[in-house]
Amino acid sequence: MNETRYKDVVGYVGLGNMGSGIATHLVEVGVRLVVFDLNPEAIAAVVAKGAKSAGSLEELAATSAVIIVCVDPQKQVERVVDELAEFLRPGQTVIIQSSVSPALVIEMAETMAQKGVKLFDAPVSGSHEDRRNGTLSVLTGATAEGVEAERALLESIGRPLYLDALGGGEVAKLANNAIMTVTRLATIESLEFGRAFGVSEENLAKAIKISSGGSWVLDNWEYFDEQLRSGFTLRMSSKQSREIIETAENRGVHMRMTEAALEHSKIIHEARYAHLTGQEPQASASI
Repeated sequence: MNETRYKDVVGYVGLGNMGSGIATHLVEVGVRLVVFDLNPEAIAAVVAKGAKSAGSLEELAATSAVIIVCVDPQKQVERVVDELAEFLRPGQTVIIQSSVSPALVIEMAETMAQKGVKLFDAPVSGSHEDRRNGTLSVLTGATAEGVEAERALLESIGRPLYLDALGGGEVAKLANNAIMTVTRLATIESLEFGRAFGVSEENLAKAIKISSGGSWVLDNWEYFDEQLRSGFTLRMSSKQSREIIETAENRGVHMRMTEAALEHSKIIHEARYAHLTGQEPQASASI
């Protein structure tokens, strides 16, 4: 694990499933991290690794050169950024790691620019292992030159990919989620098709992985099945599909395949859930 080249103090807001893993990794590679969350246990876990904690967003803003926001849902992102805006100083930077609308990123960046504060989006994509190892894809809504001052920090999180303009990282995240959702649903149906002819899922998956239908989704299939058992996939598939459909419509783009996936997602996921568990999904797991 390489030591970070980033030397300024970083504030981190949001220690949920994604944020806690990233924050822990940043501490482990030597980033001077100050964290804020409403969950005392989440704070304690990262502080035990070497981070410091802030009692408020005001305290966090006072001690940090860069603040990363990793909260959900979008309304919570807006609330956090609005509150931070009261305390930020010219020259500070806010990085939006949450998955939000590209239009919201542009709007928030314009507001922050009036205060002399830089704001850009850098949502991430990858597995739990990538999070722990610092190998996430960091989908950055900027040119490399535009975020040169923050480049070492982004590289401490993973592999930065520069998407040209504000909101570009969120566009890439939404597009990736759309492709992943469609691929996952097609994979569920294909495995069911194989079982109907007496072909085991294991052997069919091996064949597909070395053929043109191979995908990251299939390579990480156990991860998706585990998500489905918890009901997470059902909830997130619907949420993510609606987000990209609505965002695309605002720009005159029709996501017909994603719309079809959203229409059939519930019945396909529930059939997979029943196969895995031998029971129907509970109400809390439904879309």
